[in-house]
Amino acid sequence: MPGIAYKLVILLKAREGLSPEAFADAWLSLDASCPIAADGLVRTVFDRPLRGTSPIANAPNAPYDAALETWWRRESDAVDWAASREFEERWLPQRMALLAARPAAIGGPPQVIWEREQPAGSSPVTVLALPVALRSLRFQQFVDHWTGPHAELALGDPHTKKRLVRLEDTPAPTAPPVQFDTTRFDGIGAITFESAEALAASFSSDYYREHLAPDEPRFTDSTLSAAILTRGTDLRNFSSRS
Repeated sequence: MPGIAYKLVILLKAREGLSPEAFADAWLSLDASCPIAADGLVRTVFDRPLRGTSPIANAPNAPYDAALETWWRRESDAVDWAASREFEERWLPQRMALLAARPAAIGGPPQVIWEREQPAGSSPVTVLALPVALRSLRFQQFVDHWTGPHAELALGDPHTKKRLVRLEDTPAPTAPPVQFDTTRFDGIGAITFESAEALAASFSSDYYREHLAPDEPRFTDSTLSAAILTRGTDLRNFSSRS
């Protein structure tokens, strides 16, 4: 997506008594009547959870029920939206009845590592990876390994490019807008496969067990990292506009 400088991912926890499925349906219904209204917004995707455990060996299930991915032309556009009366008086209050707590967020410059056109008729699924860097690494060392050698390993599997649709890593060098709760995660990765079967084949493969899984602890803390298995719904996409 050209013209994108910042990605903000809002992490959502459903209130007690509301199942993740019911929460996702209610959120999508609310978004249809009360979407984000802000300058500089390029795209929004709602990621609803899928049942099952995280497929990433060193990242267990995260304590969230869904996520909202947003892409912006500038970081200041996202900050301005979060500080606006529209956000504080309309967008967030209408959603708090669905939430267990104020939403958390992760933000940073997105890096599209690899992508291809989504096959017609496919039903893609996305793993949202929430890594925490090893304390022994400087932040830039963590980013360099994550988006460099680790991404190269992921794409080195001869079957990956037949299964994968998009790989996007978003390191988070700074805290999100103050209106959101912070997390200890150092970024968020969005790994989208063309189907649940393609995802399962990749993470159950010998290649993953022998190459990718052993590399994860070289740059992430497996006791703190997490992941969410989701299916995305594209809510708004202005990336084709000038």
